Amino acid sequence: MPRYTPGPWKMRPNGELWSYRRGANPSQIGTMSWTGAADERDGNARIIAGSVDLSESMEELMLIVCQPEVVAAIQGCDRISAKSRMIIENARTTLEEVTGRKLPEWPKRDPHDTRLETT
Repeated sequence: MPRYTPGPWKMRPNGELWSYRRGANPSQIGTMSWTGAADERDGNARIIAGSVDLSESMEELMLIVCQPEVVAAIQGCDRISAKSRMIIENARTTLEEVTGRKLPEWPKRDPHDTRLETT
């Protein structure tokens, strides 16, 4: 499975991309160079820098929405069920693209993810 440098990431104005991994010293992980308007470069830098946190948040969200009590609540409420399913499917598809892993369709959960299991 592809891996990435832990975040959070920050893009410096000179194009350097740095990892500010929690509990570790900052380290430079790359340099970005592109042309275009300054506001586009700044926007692109923010998207790249935020991608790690976004991916990790989506993984946590998928873990939560696959819990039996959350599945029951979503499926039991006609008002939110269809929209919730669409959002969850979009998140699942995006995570598959980002991580390179095949994820189960909702409401199934990844059987290898034991983060919320009790002992």
